[in-house]
Amino acid sequence: MTVTALPTTAPVAPVAPLTPDVDPDDRRTPLGVVGRVTRILNAFSESPDRLMLEDVMALTGLPRSTAFRILGQLIDEGWVEHDTRGYRLGPHAPTLTGRPGEHQEVRVAASPYLNELHAVTGAVAHLSVLEGDRVHYLDKIGGSAARAVPSRVGARLLACDTVSGRALLACRSPEYVDEVLGPRLPPARLADLHRELAAVRQRRGVVHAPADPLTTGIASIAAPVLGPHGAVAAISLAVPGDLPPARIAPLLLGQAHRIAGVLHPQRRRHGRSWLR
Repeated sequence: MTVTALPTTAPVAPVAPLTPDVDPDDRRTPLGVVGRVTRILNAFSESPDRLMLEDVMALTGLPRSTAFRILGQLIDEGWVEHDTRGYRLGPHAPTLTGRPGEHQEVRVAASPYLNELHAVTGAVAHLSVLEGDRVHYLDKIGGSAARAVPSRVGARLLACDTVSGRALLACRSPEYVDEVLGPRLPPARLADLHRELAAVRQRRGVVHAPADPLTTGIASIAAPVLGPHGAVAAISLAVPGDLPPARIAPLLLGQAHRIAGVLHPQRRRHGRSWLR
């Protein structure tokens, strides 16, 4: 009986299991390239002004080398600009702020009244809308004074952190506020917000934040622009120093009333607005 030896084969190396694309600089960050870039662009979209590298790291959770490398690539492609004051969105940034023409009707209706507010008060005038838990800045008018107020057209900030956002949230139900901000705020902060919004409703939606000399030193005040089914936008004023609400609130409410009349002229009855 003849025994034939089976041919031998080289051992097969074990196949490594598939894992998410992990940043080699930080094994705690299982993000692909798209995820890391998205985090950085979102950080700029939610910030009113320039960011330093440390700010980008804090907002995105990315390690320094990763953030620095991606920012450099975004600069090369025109998405981000950099100077001695930090990083900011670049020439391609407008495509991040929404479709061309989005909210255009509100912008056109509000523009002359924002200009009037700036001319009368000297403060920087803003127009914004509510998008989920964010307030989206659509316009900013202030001439040379605008440089003193670190806001930016296209920025999307947490609504409860801005006077415009709180003016808009006050026009929504408490259930809406719980739904969009409940997951983001600690219970005590959410309860404080509900109490503040209840008081805002008693003031026809006006929100006033006096200047804090220990932080920005900027005072701000906002009021909603009402439509047939609730607030469609908010207008606000901001300035370093003081904005006395007793004098400014009637001006702001009057301009909000006029903007609403342009947007919804069919709602006027017998010379009076439906807003009154």
